[in-house]
Amino acid sequence: MQIINILFAFVVLLLLALCWFGFHYLANKPLDNPDGHARVTGNCGDTMEISLQFKDGRVCNSSAWTNGCSVSKMCVEAAAMLARNRQISEIQKINMMTIMEQIGQLPETHLHCAQLAETTLQRAAKDSLLSYATSSF
Repeated sequence: MQIINILFAFVVLLLLALCWFGFHYLANKPLDNPDGHARVTGNCGDTMEISLQFKDGRVCNSSAWTNGCSVSKMCVEAAAMLARNRQISEIQKINMMTIMEQIGQLPETHLHCAQLAETTLQRAAKDSLLSYATSSF
């Protein structure tokens, strides 16, 4: 009887994990044909990616990904979220302090995560400017 209870608990936990993964994937799909994209690896070894899509000069959609820790994930997702509904000139004003204001105080050992998110966002914005400049000719 006890083995059946353990198996049942395992199956329930497995189903919960699969549901969580499915919802997480659906909420954070990679963008098809982004106007700007950047992938940056920091000194700590974490890699962050941000993709931006524009409509009428504003970011209409953004996506973020990292292989880093939970603090890296919070920072890169906050940077991508802060970019939404903004023009390039507004995105260029987003820095690590803006990101930290959005997510709250970070431990001193993880301040570099906000810096890496800022760098990734700025490179994605620069890539979108380059993409726009080459497509307008």
